[in-house]
Amino acid sequence: MAGKSGETERHARPGSVHVIVNPALSRRIPLLAILNQAFRDAGIRWDISITHGRGDGSTLARKAIDEGFEVIAVYGGDGTVMEVAAGLLGTDVPLLILGGGTGNLVASELRLPTHLEKACDLVCGKEFFTRRIDAGMMGEQPFFLRIGCGIEVGVVQEATREMKDQFGKWAYVWAAIRLLQEIPEADYELILDGRESIHASGVACVVANAGTVGVGRLTLAPSVDVCDGKLDVFLLRRANIEGIVQLAVKMTGLDRLIKEDEVALDASQTVTHWTVETVEIRTKPILDIQVDGDVIARTPQLIRVMPAALRVVV
Repeated sequence: MAGKSGETERHARPGSVHVIVNPALSRRIPLLAILNQAFRDAGIRWDISITHGRGDGSTLARKAIDEGFEVIAVYGGDGTVMEVAAGLLGTDVPLLILGGGTGNLVASELRLPTHLEKACDLVCGKEFFTRRIDAGMMGEQPFFLRIGCGIEVGVVQEATREMKDQFGKWAYVWAAIRLLQEIPEADYELILDGRESIHASGVACVVANAGTVGVGRLTLAPSVDVCDGKLDVFLLRRANIEGIVQLAVKMTGLDRLIKEDEVALDASQTVTHWTVETVEIRTKPILDIQVDGDVIARTPQLIRVMPAALRVVV
């Protein structure tokens, strides 16, 4: 595949766009009218398809590619975005993200507009721009944000649809706080890049392709980059108030601003961070794993990075 991760590429306005929509997230807006006005006024031929169940996003994306559409757009939550993106891996067809969900984490990671009209405008000018981003791969399952086991799985399960409707992105924060003292430690073996073996106990392990956590500008760490050709591995060793404060300091980047003559908050005993191309996770006991918000696997697993795997409209 031509091009490198993070490079911005310029293209002439597309002649056709296919929009894949999760109908559960239309939020009572005149979706079809907005799409029609934006693309018709730009002289872009467009069509639409609807998801009805798990896996439809990838199937519909591949079908639209076979039909010759130049850009594939997606309107829905992060789960729908991930599915459609998975159908575009290994192709040069760009993905246009139109938002529509509660978190919109992929859009937030790439600093994309989540307002529908503004997102459509990205391809309606005389030219548009794309960037190539990395993907992670766990077995045959791609991911674009992160996978996690331990407390992350509990947070995904605790943050119910009712909580998300009531609290939005903060539902995940409340769920995490509730679980902090309940998640037991597990024994982790992490094999980094097939060479270094780490043995430690902890309450969570996260493998991140993107750093965004969906609350304000908080990230897992400021250094996490979806375009660096690497994955970032985090091991949270203790679940106590001191540990969470230290984790928050690391996530906001404040640890880099603390002067040497000030009392520093040392998160090294609470959160350990490695940058890798591959990581194998083994645990005792066996743990469930969430992949981009869905609990679909169990340890042990081998995870690897796929550099420059997806072209996204920016």
